[in-house]
Amino acid sequence: MTETRQHQQPLQHAIDAADHAILQAQDAEHQLQVAITQANPRSIQSAQAALTEAKQQVHEAHEQLQAFNNDEYGQQIQQIMEQLTQASQDIEANQEKFHTPKQIR
Repeated sequence: MTETRQHQQPLQHAIDAADHAILQAQDAEHQLQVAITQANPRSIQSAQAALTEAKQQVHEAHEQLQAFNNDEYGQQIQQIMEQLTQASQDIEANQEKFHTPKQIR
């Protein structure tokens, strides 16, 4: 029993990282929407930085899960990887939606 738990510990860590990355992406997207609504250039810039960070976290979580994408964990991992892919696509759509000028006065 102990061996099974220890064997699954890295998998659980990867799943937790993926869940955190997905939530971080959703939060960054919401932050950008609020900033755009408020038309606050500093908030928009901050939200875009949060999106960039979230994108990196999503990418890293995807890489971690890739190691467990096999017959033993396949279905569970596949579902999480699909969520990560969706989060990544949402981030890119939000990044494309709004660009701040290089210089904000």
